[in-house]
This record gives sequence, structure tokens and C-alpha cells, in this order.
Amino acid sequence: MIIGLFWGLAFGALVALLVYWLMRQRLERLLSALQNNQRRSQQLESEHEIRLRAATDQLQADYERQLAEKIEFYQDHQIQQVEMMEQEFKTRVSVLEHAFERELEMQM
Repeated sequence: MIIGLFWGLAFGALVALLVYWLMRQRLERLLSALQNNQRRSQQLESEHEIRLRAATDQLQADYERQLAEKIEFYQDHQIQQVEMMEQEFKTRVSVLEHAFERELEMQM
């Protein structure tokens, strides 16, 4: 009977060791998968940040280019307006000068 008890305890210990070893293997696989997933998640996050930064830089460059084009357009427009006003002023002065000269000629 003691021998049966011994064999029972030995078999139980063997089964317990086998279950412990199998659980340990499964736990190691799960930990390895978790670490791989964490590394992949960090990698994806880093790649996303790089893409986001590149997109932001591109948007900023596009905005600055458009702003520069608008500034140039309005500067050119302003220069044209000034030139037209200058020409109009010269024309009015010329008309006034001719009118003044005629007035002087008529008085003499």
C-alpha cells in the first residue's frame, strides 16, 4: 500500500511537473508574442509619426509657397495701381499745364 501511495505521489509529481513545464512554455510564447507586438506597435507609431511630420512639413511648405505667390500677386497689383495712378496724375498735370498755357496765351 505504501508502494502504491509512493507511485501515486511520484506520478502526481510527474504530471504536475509536465503541466508546469507546458504552462511555462505557453507563458514564454505569450510573452514573446507580447514583446513582438509591443516592438511592432512602437515601430508603427514611429513610422506614423514620420509620415505625419512629413505631411505637416509638406503642408507648411505648400502654405508658405501659396502665401508667397499671393504676396507677389498683390505687390505686382499694387505696383500696377501706383503706375496707373502716376500716369493718370501726369496726364492731369499735362492737361492742366496746357490749359494754363492757353489761358496765358489768350490773356496776352
